[in-house]
Amino acid sequence: MTHKEFQSLVRSRKIPPVTLFHGSEDLLIEHSVDQIIAQTLSDGTKGFNLDTLYGSKVSVQEVVAIASAFPMMSERRIVIVKEFEKLATTEAAKEIFAAYLTRPLESTLLILIAGEVDFRRKPFTDLKKHATVVECKALYDNEIPDWIVEGVKKSGRTIDPDAVMLLQEQVGNSLRALANEIEKIIIYLGEEKSVTLDHVSAVVGASKGYTIFDLQNAIGAKNLARAMSILAAMLQHGQSPQTIIIMLTRFFVQLWKLSDPGVHRLAPADLAKEVKVHPYFLRSLQQFQSNYTQKHLESNFRVLLQADKLLKTTSREPHIVLDLLVYSLIRGTPESELALS
Repeated sequence: MTHKEFQSLVRSRKIPPVTLFHGSEDLLIEHSVDQIIAQTLSDGTKGFNLDTLYGSKVSVQEVVAIASAFPMMSERRIVIVKEFEKLATTEAAKEIFAAYLTRPLESTLLILIAGEVDFRRKPFTDLKKHATVVECKALYDNEIPDWIVEGVKKSGRTIDPDAVMLLQEQVGNSLRALANEIEKIIIYLGEEKSVTLDHVSAVVGASKGYTIFDLQNAIGAKNLARAMSILAAMLQHGQSPQTIIIMLTRFFVQLWKLSDPGVHRLAPADLAKEVKVHPYFLRSLQQFQSNYTQKHLESNFRVLLQADKLLKTTSREPHIVLDLLVYSLIRGTPESELALS
């Protein structure tokens, strides 16, 4: 079962009596356990009905004994076993644990958290048969934006789509690191209700306020001097050359979509959705698109590909490649393309 599938069980209040959590994304496990506790126990009953054990410090017999105890002043009790893979399991202990799994106490939620699992061996083979197994693996790149949006939403705020992209670009895909930065941003917001590019830039540390979006705007406006100045500042402060190319490619894909005569019939909200941009930024994108002919856009996709290949396959200095790239994107001449080859 995936983390998302387990969330559905929790929301429907169908939490199984025995659950094994494993996987590389420990924050997803932590959040799931917190949700179970919040839904099952009140603050007044946690002291009597919540036990946290460590596999390296207890025996199977102790775990089973505690899990077999009835709750006090509550319908259920929760027993959490962290480092479950370190639980010492003799043959006799394995049989005791297997017996509990076949007939678990319904009033106990036994939550097992393992760093490593081997489903070819006991007790994991028994858990696979008789318990709910939840894998909390690292999210894919395209799943991170939704996770960021939900993380901000929990504080009663919203976040602009471009701010989401900048946050992911600056922090990466570590959920714990992202959660820490989101917490800082919420504190920084004060009474404001929406997270913008400026907030992310100020808190996460995009230096001097220069972000990929500043660079895009300068290129979109064909302001070569400003684009070169912003690019130099970004590279000086550690911006990833590969990320710059990825984001600029996305930018020109948006302009390409706007150049399609068929989309001009769409309402602004639908057009923004088609281009995958917040409606607030749609007008500026349309202005940028008017600066670039279809032929110029096609040329830009070629030089973006050339620059990407140069960074990956040659020893040329990244700042030289990107300087030539920005010049070529704005000028759009065949000679500019050749300058990158």
